[in-house]
Amino acid sequence: MSNSIAADPAQSNSVQPKTSLATRVVFAMLCVYWGALFYGTHTKVPEGLLPGNSDKFIHFWAYAGLAMLLMSLRVTWGACTWLSVLIAWCILAIYGVFDELTQLLVNRNADIFDWVCDVTGAAAGLALVTFVVWYFRRRSRYALDDLG
Repeated sequence: MSNSIAADPAQSNSVQPKTSLATRVVFAMLCVYWGALFYGTHTKVPEGLLPGNSDKFIHFWAYAGLAMLLMSLRVTWGACTWLSVLIAWCILAIYGVFDELTQLLVNRNADIFDWVCDVTGAAAGLALVTFVVWYFRRRSRYALDDLG
């Protein structure tokens, strides 16, 4: 049993990133999104903007989006392994700690529950992209098998 997410074993050892248009577009989207996320987490939220003054829902979905873009970038390089999914999650978990701690510098609160929502959202985003890639690669492999 291979630990690769990809259906094509010839690609599973590929570690050299391809500089395709898709890679450049996803990289640009990731940079813009990550920059906007950093800005958003380091500015004061106006009172009454969030229902119940809770931003947990936003943390979850913001990090899910970040994880989806990060994993999508990895997928544009070719096949990826489960280790690359774990590494992406670790990167986002560490960034979440950095994000929470640097909020103290701009008079915002660092909250462990915000971080829990960050890493949970990151896991959900990574799982979603991983499943979609697995599903479509598997489906295309079976379609090729039917052709003969």
